[in-house]
Amino acid sequence: MDLLSGTYIFAVLLACVVFQSGAQEKNYTVREEMPENVLIGDLLKDLNLSLIPDKSLTSPMQFKLVYKTGDVPLIRIEEGTGEIFTAGTRIDREKLCAGILVETRCFYEVEVAVLPDEIFRLVKIRFLIEDVNDNAPLFPATVINISIPENSAINSRYALPAAIDPDIGINGVQNYQLIK
Repeated sequence: MDLLSGTYIFAVLLACVVFQSGAQEKNYTVREEMPENVLIGDLLKDLNLSLIPDKSLTSPMQFKLVYKTGDVPLIRIEEGTGEIFTAGTRIDREKLCAGILVETRCFYEVEVAVLPDEIFRLVKIRFLIEDVNDNAPLFPATVINISIPENSAINSRYALPAAIDPDIGINGVQNYQLIK
């Protein structure tokens, strides 16, 4: 029984250490098409890292983006402060999440390494990209000819080709109608 309880205590302590130094997650929301240098968040404050005294660290705290090959940086992080800003490349929800179902939420994810080694952690940051009305609806043709027989009943219905709008929700096509 003592060996079992000792193993249990060791497992709990190990889990605490892994949890403390392991990966964390943080979520932010950002509207697409924002200009460069718009403040999105502050990792130092949002992760409560400002509570760690600088005296106990061997070098100053740093925040480094972890890039994957081919990534186009849509955000940037001030290495010394942990502040997150929009980058020079504008965020385009329709381009970023092309091919995803129209009404699905769109996320952009990055990882940030928090240094030095004494407080090392890898933070996964998920940005929910909010849609703005930046696309006009597109019809398959600019002119649509419909033949309506003379003897058609009043209030007859005729199918029209659907308009396509890559924007979602209230920014997408709500309705349209024929006028004259």
